Amino acid sequence: MSAIHVEKLGKAVVLTYDDQSLLIEGDLDTKKRGLTRTEPTRIINTHILYAHYNDRTNLIQINAVIPDQPTTALLNIYKFMYTVKDNGAKEAIEFCKTIMDSVYKDLISGKRLKILVNPFGGQSKAKDIFQLQVKPILEAAKCILDVQLTEHQSHALEIARDLDIDAYDAIVTVSGDGIIHEVINGFIQRPDAREAMRKVPLGIIPAGTSNSFSISMLGEKQGFDPIYTTLQVIKGRSLAIDLCSINYGDERFFSFLSHSFGISAYADLGTEHMRWMGDTRTVVGLLGEIFKNKKYKVQASLCIVESDKAKLKKNYDITKGGSAWIPVNPSTGAVTDTMPPLNEPVPDNWTTLEEHISFFLTSKVPLLNRGMLSHPYASPNDGLLDLLMVRSGKSLAKQLSVFTNIDTGKHIDLDIVEYSKIKAFRLTPILKPGKTAYVSIDGEHAPVKTFQVEVHPCIGSVLSFSPTFYPHIK
Repeated sequence: MSAIHVEKLGKAVVLTYDDQSLLIEGDLDTKKRGLTRTEPTRIINTHILYAHYNDRTNLIQINAVIPDQPTTALLNIYKFMYTVKDNGAKEAIEFCKTIMDSVYKDLISGKRLKILVNPFGGQSKAKDIFQLQVKPILEAAKCILDVQLTEHQSHALEIARDLDIDAYDAIVTVSGDGIIHEVINGFIQRPDAREAMRKVPLGIIPAGTSNSFSISMLGEKQGFDPIYTTLQVIKGRSLAIDLCSINYGDERFFSFLSHSFGISAYADLGTEHMRWMGDTRTVVGLLGEIFKNKKYKVQASLCIVESDKAKLKKNYDITKGGSAWIPVNPSTGAVTDTMPPLNEPVPDNWTTLEEHISFFLTSKVPLLNRGMLSHPYASPNDGLLDLLMVRSGKSLAKQLSVFTNIDTGKHIDLDIVEYSKIKAFRLTPILKPGKTAYVSIDGEHAPVKTFQVEVHPCIGSVLSFSPTFYPHIK
């Protein structure tokens, strides 16, 4: 516990720091945007951005984000300035150092950030989000910013591929999930791919339509909040995440979200003309395909680890909320596959099926859209993909029951839903002449032909407040 007596406009103020939070007593007239404090202000460590004594002005400055009101979770930036009493400089310096050492314990203060802003994605709000909400907080935390607008498709990939990884502490995307996908694939193309992803973690600030990874990390409310996610960039730790290689034989790239064929792929890609609707377009697409009783023939080979839904639920209940921080894979060099190439058969112990399906959707995240908890047992770093599959031939009522229960994850309990943890899969779409179908990978178009996917455990990293995903199942 340390305390210092200071002044504001001639009034006595006491600052007390207890290693967990800063208490400000006596400053009851701090006003900002109409906010008036009527009681002492307590600021938790996570919300303290910067504390410094300026010997030229004889002022202590404390930058923080605090709620607009004590009863709200909405945060805004605030700068507290206090005059130090005569001969109090040494005490003020030590007080500020104590705060900074504690609030940035095991973290980097004043991070050097490469920031990529996508002015075209989602609803084209990223530039304003960055300038008005993100940049002021990063500057208040004394981060060093190198900001670049993406100018064309694959621009973020090129930037990540050529990035000087010794010059930055993180690469931050102010965008939707598409730019994250590009950054990952830019890193993957480097000869030092593993080192780059380990040394320069991703910072994610949502400015897209779905923001699937962000809402999976923080929940549907805070996962869409530019201020809270900026705070996570500043104060987050490096969370190891699995990435997946996608191999088409003539093309290989990586994903971090999902792989889909069938109704769910149509909802992603067949509704792009409805992007103005936001998340609602996915709902419209799913309902339309269900009412049309659409079915899609596939041949799929699966490396299944567990398909007993009761066991999966039990394991989730045991591990949720108690996860330890898993380190990023320490290997070096390029990332190589262990699966046999596409022109060779899969191992004998794999499960192969050939039939019509409605849904074939694998994911590394629990939420692919707000209100769609499609893969409730997904983990960022268990080395596995979660597969959701519904075979065709089910009644309209049963298919609709999947849709009406998916917001809570209760669709997993339905008998028509097959849910498995898998290490890898190979999928061949089987289309009748003239029939249109889609393959969606990380929400983007992919070729509708044979491909295979393999999980590579813990090779990526992202700045996070938590060692696992937000506990979406209550």
